[in-house]
Amino acid sequence: MTFKTKKPSVRFSQQRSYKRQLNLHLAVIIVAIAAIFLKTFIPALSGEETTALAFKVFLMLVTGVVVSLFVEIVYAISEGTVEKFYSYKSYVDPINTGLLIALVLPSVTPIYVLVLAVIIGVFAGKLVYGGYGFYIFNPVLVGVLFAMLSFSTQLVVVGTPLQALKDAMSGVTTQVDLWPLIFGNYEAIAIGSAGVIILLLAFIYLCVTRVIDLRISGVFLVAVAVISFIIGYFNGFALDYILINLITGLTMFGAVFLISESVSSPTSRETKIIYATVVAILTMMVRVLGTYNEGVIFAILFGNMLTPFINRTVKRSNQKTLIKTVIFSVLMVVLVGAVLGLMLNNRIEEANAFIGGILL
Repeated sequence: MTFKTKKPSVRFSQQRSYKRQLNLHLAVIIVAIAAIFLKTFIPALSGEETTALAFKVFLMLVTGVVVSLFVEIVYAISEGTVEKFYSYKSYVDPINTGLLIALVLPSVTPIYVLVLAVIIGVFAGKLVYGGYGFYIFNPVLVGVLFAMLSFSTQLVVVGTPLQALKDAMSGVTTQVDLWPLIFGNYEAIAIGSAGVIILLLAFIYLCVTRVIDLRISGVFLVAVAVISFIIGYFNGFALDYILINLITGLTMFGAVFLISESVSSPTSRETKIIYATVVAILTMMVRVLGTYNEGVIFAILFGNMLTPFINRTVKRSNQKTLIKTVIFSVLMVVLVGAVLGLMLNNRIEEANAFIGGILL
């Protein structure tokens, strides 16, 4: 008996795939440049010293790119395929991966932690599966999760808006100004997450160029907004809760660059809606109930894990299934929002009634 091994056929057409990568490449580079700008000029308006911080951000971005390219080229040499790097086309995805890993980490990240995160993300998250188009989990998040779990004490960022929001829900008096959040002048959980205006422009550009699928990113943002509104409504500050959850943390960054990643996300419209809903629900559950302030990374990786299952089991592309999917997703979002809102308001009996008595 003989066995033949081959990579699974989940690639897009080469031409379409490269166009997507190139558009994404442009957006990532713009956001990276904006991250340096925000750490240089915006705090300077308040009289803060910014030189060291801006240089650290620049060093992180360069390190991410260099290490990612190094790992990819060394692997290509071992496989005998290094000739593909004779053209810039093969550099696009490694540069994107290195930049994104650096952008998802906070500015306090030691350089050696970033190096390890990029190595793990590129090699264990992508190359061992066969490279771009064949991996199961988003390689960027594989590297970032490794850094978060292995070096949690080195990556602690205090005073983030999400932490302030969690403190406020616990009864601690706190105040967060809206304008610094809009202009990115605050302690961000990731260096690429603060410029919400730049991220919004990148979101529009990637939607127009069809890199982002609104059935994933759009549903994710709407679900986070609805859950946030319900939680805030039960606790007396719905607008603040929505704004902080949408424009800070990794919500917008995740919607632009992470959740709609084409290889590790589902394929049909129904599965995309389910996937986005699950990621949004898990994101808010981690933020509300978990020890971490940010839940996007965990939620997307869990969604990647579910992708083969929902691709295989969900009926596709008929009107009846689509309507059922939308109704189910809306009900789940409202239910989770109500339960989380009641739990935060210490109305555990009412929250328990919503989900059939499993809390008590």
